[in-house]
Amino acid sequence: MKNYDFQEKHFQISDPIESYFECITSCDIRDGRCISRCVEILKRNDN
Repeated sequence: MKNYDFQEKHFQISDPIESYFECITSCDIRDGRCISRCVEILKRNDN
């Protein structure tokens, strides 16, 4: 998934772990930027 703005909004789910796994499964395993973005979303939701 290349639209990171959509991705961030889409994964604002109440459970941060669930949103992380939803995000990470949408990434291509070779797309480090997408995976890093999922980690950042998780970190923000964890606060």
